[in-house]
Amino acid sequence: MITISKQFSFKAKDFFDYLDQQLITSIKQARNNMPVTLQAGTEYEQSGAKVKITEYERGKVYAAHFVSDRFDIIIKYVTEDNNQGVKITFSEEMLHFEREKHGKLQTMFYNWQLKMGANKELKRMADNVYANMAA
Repeated sequence: MITISKQFSFKAKDFFDYLDQQLITSIKQARNNMPVTLQAGTEYEQSGAKVKITEYERGKVYAAHFVSDRFDIIIKYVTEDNNQGVKITFSEEMLHFEREKHGKLQTMFYNWQLKMGANKELKRMADNVYANMAA
């Protein structure tokens, strides 16, 4: 599992405003525009993956389990408002990677790739939050 934390100048509310908008749009598309309630247990399909929201508390935590024939991933965002804005902790766990079947070098490279991907994902989300705030 990879976990990273970063500080941003917006608040948890701004992050969840953007995240909720993205989730509601995706879920509505998957459910032929039926009403959406964001909560733990909500399930839908997106881009060939089955998605289940496993934790959801607006302003605090969002976690989801994504499963397809190519991957099995759990992602989680935990937000904590502070005087500078919000600290966001992002974690990603690839459930199908079996470390014992790979050498030490392969495992180190895999972990490095996950960490780089996690940093890019958190930056992408923050950039989208800032853009959403400006709109």
